Amino acid sequence: MKIRIDLNVPGWTKWLVSGIGIGFVLGVGGARVYADTVDVKTDWQPGDTLTASDLNTSFAHLKAAIDQLKYPDCPEDYTRDTAVDDRVLCKQGPDEVVKVGAGGSVFWIDRYEATIWANTNATGTQYGRSSASEYPSTFPENGEYTSALYALSVAGKKPSAYMTWFQAQAACRLGGKRLPTGEEWLMAALGTPDPDAHTGDGGFCVTSASGPRNTGGGTACVSQWGAEDMIGNLWEWTADWYAGLGDSGVNHAWTRDTYAGDGTWNLASSAHDGTAWQVGLPAAALRGGHWDLGSQAGRFALSLSNAPSNRASAIGLRCVLAR
Repeated sequence: MKIRIDLNVPGWTKWLVSGIGIGFVLGVGGARVYADTVDVKTDWQPGDTLTASDLNTSFAHLKAAIDQLKYPDCPEDYTRDTAVDDRVLCKQGPDEVVKVGAGGSVFWIDRYEATIWANTNATGTQYGRSSASEYPSTFPENGEYTSALYALSVAGKKPSAYMTWFQAQAACRLGGKRLPTGEEWLMAALGTPDPDAHTGDGGFCVTSASGPRNTGGGTACVSQWGAEDMIGNLWEWTADWYAGLGDSGVNHAWTRDTYAGDGTWNLASSAHDGTAWQVGLPAAALRGGHWDLGSQAGRFALSLSNAPSNRASAIGLRCVLAR
């Protein structure tokens, strides 16, 4: 027997195939998530009595399995670490993400501030450890890459910095993720204890120190979902851009040759591009603060001072996977 169930959710189609139990596969935009076999009675014989209890039990199992496919614990190709209590931690090789939210609003965010690598399994060169010049010419500041680098959430590493918004966005996308929106970032940081000014000793958030600590050290700087170091350590790029009050259509231009003199219009805001304050550049939103902001670092810390073309030792990133 084959049953097809189409749910009214864009891009979601569920196939159920009966056997000893009912095993099924869920297609999501070309990807697939496999669920465990569902225990449904399929050995009816002529003359058997079909009871309400039998039907209720079978359909309850079926509903639970469909709900799990509709709202999975982990993304495709990630497995859940069941050793973590009260939080959903998902792993794919060295890459670790945590589940944020419930139901249809679920997404996954990097457990740690990201590191940027030559290979998808966090091998080869790690970039952005000590300077912007570490990034190869094939992965330039404007994001027009000709060879891929990958942003991953890996424990025990110095988080990568010194990348522009364009490089951060590309590294997230090449790793199968994207930069979080401001709303996603705020939700993922929910419940992170804010210590005001703290050196980070004991796993607390790093807000009064001389530099960032390695990933995995924020054992007391954890959101309710399990994301570490969302307060302090490094500012984190988010997807959003903003601009100040307009200036009646006056034309400006991106600075530095790598942006080819491309123009901006009706922007009166100033943003720092890594060399100087420039009028007419938008600001890409940074959140969370960095290692030496004291009480000003926090879940609600927001900087609109930096153009997407800026890069600095205190600017890092974290990526999300949407459902």
